[in-house]
Amino acid sequence: MISRRNVLKTGTAALAGLALPYVAKTASAAKADYVMTFGHTFGDATKDYMATGLNFFKERAEKYAGGKLLVDIHEAGSLGGQTVLPQKVLTNAIQACQLSTQNFTPYASVYNLLDFPFLFPSNEKFEEILASDVFVDSDLIKEPESKGFKVLPGMWSNAGHRVIGVSKVADKVIKMPDDLDGIKIRVTGSKVEQQVFKLTPANPVSIAWGETYQALQQGAADALNVGLGPLTATKIYETLGSATMSQISLNCHITVLNKKWFDKLPSDVQGAIMKAAAESFEYQKEKQRTANEKIVKLWESSGIKMHTLSDDEKKAWSAIAGHKLPVWDEFKNRYGKDLYERIAGMTS
Repeated sequence: MISRRNVLKTGTAALAGLALPYVAKTASAAKADYVMTFGHTFGDATKDYMATGLNFFKERAEKYAGGKLLVDIHEAGSLGGQTVLPQKVLTNAIQACQLSTQNFTPYASVYNLLDFPFLFPSNEKFEEILASDVFVDSDLIKEPESKGFKVLPGMWSNAGHRVIGVSKVADKVIKMPDDLDGIKIRVTGSKVEQQVFKLTPANPVSIAWGETYQALQQGAADALNVGLGPLTATKIYETLGSATMSQISLNCHITVLNKKWFDKLPSDVQGAIMKAAAESFEYQKEKQRTANEKIVKLWESSGIKMHTLSDDEKKAWSAIAGHKLPVWDEFKNRYGKDLYERIAGMTS
């Protein structure tokens, strides 16, 4: 399946650069001792809705490196979509990229753990764990390293909890799991997300991210489960009639580097990158919270019916799909039971 955020450029898919094996260096790049060519799929035009923190990271990393490093950012999918970018990082065609944790699962299956339904009671608790030793000292770092990736702790772009958006064509507000009866819901490549909706009366369907807008318009899909920021940045929200704040799982992006490239950097440049990453996350969190508040007002003014699950409704969802159910035992064993239990112990 094509990336969920398949090459976004001001809300439209752009396929430029998918086949380019290497990236030409800019004139300014030649002046730096080290160049981090960085690809991501959101453009400057979407910054009011999806806060990546990348420009902030660039400014700080270059400053702390004292002119030795240039962070050469290529936005809006110009170097490829989220299934292409990590492949380019592995071959060192580029040195860094940002992609969703779900799109990273083919490279590090442990990231499926972050998708367990209702594992994180709040966005703040999720972000607390991202900054904790539970993350830094776990397979969330070690498994990617064994594949050739350097995960950049702190360099996150977290859009918050996903929402279940239902198209205007389907004309329905989702409150209880049974409300999904007959609903074709577009899912990502995440095995956990697919299983969540298999436990409901919904019909999960695989649709490329770049085709989702049209699919919702024409009825090929009735609903989807994505964060406020990405849905607004791509204008998919225009197809929605309702949105349910379900808090099933998070919509978060991770930054990965080519590990061999990073390991060869001088220690002061490595330190500059790590320090800038940590500061970038604090900046991004604040900006995204403001953006999400703005988005909710925009959606409501656009006529989208917004619903937040009540405590009783959330219990009904947890009863059929919650992460503590036996149906998830196989997934926990496959992706890391001990780590799951450490995370669950912090969120209960």
